[in-house]
Amino acid sequence: MGLLATVLDPEKRKVLGYKIGNTMKAELATSALQMTLDKHQKPLIIHSDMGSEYTSTEFNIKCQN
Repeated sequence: MGLLATVLDPEKRKVLGYKIGNTMKAELATSALQMTLDKHQKPLIIHSDMGSEYTSTEFNIKCQN
């Protein structure tokens, strides 16, 4: 079963980035965020459910870049 990580624009109700994978790890969330950053070069406000993939060092470093 595939898992989906998404980055959403709540104002426009639009998916900005996504990634499908087999495990919910930091790499999946980070890849979805990277897809968003590649397409949309504007500041983002990030809100998550505070799962381990979103509190990981890898994801936090990506958020700061």
